[in-house]
Amino acid sequence: MRRYLALVPLLFLTACGATPAATSPAVTTPPTGSTPESTEAAPSPSRAAGSAAPAGPQYAFLKSSDPAAREVTYDLVEWYEGKAAAKACAADGEKPAENDWCVGYYIRNNNTKLRTVKLADDAKIRVVVDGELKPVELETVGPDMLFKFTIKNGQAVEMEHIYLP
Repeated sequence: MRRYLALVPLLFLTACGATPAATSPAVTTPPTGSTPESTEAAPSPSRAAGSAAPAGPQYAFLKSSDPAAREVTYDLVEWYEGKAAAKACAADGEKPAENDWCVGYYIRNNNTKLRTVKLADDAKIRVVVDGELKPVELETVGPDMLFKFTIKNGQAVEMEHIYLP
């Protein structure tokens, strides 16, 4: 339902001939107990030479992984925290929920295009275990986990799991 509501403004702008400004995932760090005052969405990351994935940090839901090929397929999202989350929620017609939705964080996914990227040989993969990020192997991560990916030279060099309440 959220995806459909988020499409209404885009369809309206398209019908009027306007082009909405491109947005990208917010560049933030995962919450570690307190939520920052505000985190705005960052400008579009630059594209690394020869890569299909934008360089820099990206937030995405993992869809699948291929440990043998060292590749992951993901669905890129926009991540907001604090006041920016409240503002984005209001723009999308979302209401706050008990789990910090729209107050502490908000995830916008207006594009369900899947992307695939290779992992660097020395890529760091960490997931939240008992409230702390712990290193793990690619084989241990599952689909639909939210990660902050760091892309460099067309490869993922870091994957950090984002805990969702």
